[in-house]
Amino acid sequence: MTNPNTPVFKSVRPLVKAVEPNLYVEHTFHMKKCVSFTYNYVPMDDYIVQHWATKTQREIANDLNEYVHRVVYRCQVLKRVGLINAKWVKDGSSILRKEQRELRVKLRKVENQLRDINAA
Repeated sequence: MTNPNTPVFKSVRPLVKAVEPNLYVEHTFHMKKCVSFTYNYVPMDDYIVQHWATKTQREIANDLNEYVHRVVYRCQVLKRVGLINAKWVKDGSSILRKEQRELRVKLRKVENQLRDINAA
């Protein structure tokens, strides 16, 4: 009897590899001994594409037991190819947060200038 809570995968074939096979072209043709030590990004890429909308990069790294910077790198590659979109595209909140941070910095500078004028 199977557990109804376990996810059922319809395809065993890697999703990203089927869409973008150029991402996984062998670049070690001149180093024959390195072939066995190359890193396989296929499972990580599939997991990132499937969970990009619901999880952060840190959560994905924890789930995959990977380094965060490796997940960040693969997210950048997948964004460049167009398989995932930047998260701020959905609601625009990160653009507004960035603008808010910039305005706070400007406000602090103006307050410091006013403080300097009042002190003199």
